[in-house]
Amino acid sequence: MHLVSLANNSPVMKKILFLLLAFRFFTAHAGNKDSTVYYNLPDSVKAISFYTGIKVQQANGKGFFTTGIQTQSVGLYLQSRKGKGIVQFTFPPYSAVVARGSNVDVWTKGTIDFPYNWKPGETYKLMIAMAGDSAGNFSLYSGYIWLPEQQKWKLLGTCKITGQWKTMENLSAFTSKPAKNTAVVQRSEVWCQRNNGSWKMIEAGDTKPPVINLFGHADSVTQHQAEIAQIEAAITAGTNTAKNVSEGVYYEMIKEGTGGPVTINDTVTIHYKGYLFADGTVFDQTKDKPATFPLKRLIRGWQIGVPLCRVGGKIKLVIPSALAYAARTRAAKIPPNSILVFEIEVVDTKPGK
Repeated sequence: MHLVSLANNSPVMKKILFLLLAFRFFTAHAGNKDSTVYYNLPDSVKAISFYTGIKVQQANGKGFFTTGIQTQSVGLYLQSRKGKGIVQFTFPPYSAVVARGSNVDVWTKGTIDFPYNWKPGETYKLMIAMAGDSAGNFSLYSGYIWLPEQQKWKLLGTCKITGQWKTMENLSAFTSKPAKNTAVVQRSEVWCQRNNGSWKMIEAGDTKPPVINLFGHADSVTQHQAEIAQIEAAITAGTNTAKNVSEGVYYEMIKEGTGGPVTINDTVTIHYKGYLFADGTVFDQTKDKPATFPLKRLIRGWQIGVPLCRVGGKIKLVIPSALAYAARTRAAKIPPNSILVFEIEVVDTKPGK
């Protein structure tokens, strides 16, 4: 098992280390057989996702059984507790939970449990994803499981860890089972995703790189309904002035433009400010100079909202997560399932090629 890197060696940090050590070893009970497989990555590989397929064979359902993957900071496991299935995401107990999936139990000391009766003989895909912010000295870590009966990914939750921002280290696969448990764990594929988006196979296999779709995820309908309720409640309370709706994007025309129209095929030159609907945290903005983007390469909410404005105009967009980054761990300042707000001024457009 591995510990999160801490910023210093003060007595407070030592106490946290001790608590974390005790916490991370809670699955290793007396009489259990524990095994860990470590994956050593070259220094040149900067991993932001860790992925594997796990199949448990011959599980007899007795005692406390756990198997899964872990990094230096977090773990993601299939568990059986007295015959009941659980998927568990663990993280340092001092971390903040910034996003969670539906029907999960969030504990105060660094665990998120998803009650789920996983079946022996079935392959379940597990993925840990992270995004770091060097300036803020923090990172987000998220745990996901692929639900084969739905053919969709599910987010368990996302934690914010302060004091570290670098990419993943100490990747490993872990199994703990009672001595009399005959379960055999098979990993069908082990991959990591580099910070440039490409995938690297860690354990030999005949599979292609994973294709991860976190837009139509298992909780997408429930999540969308909750977000629309949030937006509408803010309109009623007078804290959200973007009352108009176009294809699911809420908008307010701050300034009418007098120039030409904007189309989805255009390359747009804009000033913008982006912040979280939840608390107003600014995650990106232009400063002295405008930015230029091909509109088709941007999130769906922009493709819908920016053409509502003419050149010279300014618009405010409130974008539900389904039309933004959905359940992806996209950036350290944008947790999964975030409603995004953008104030956009269209400076110029050029027809796309």
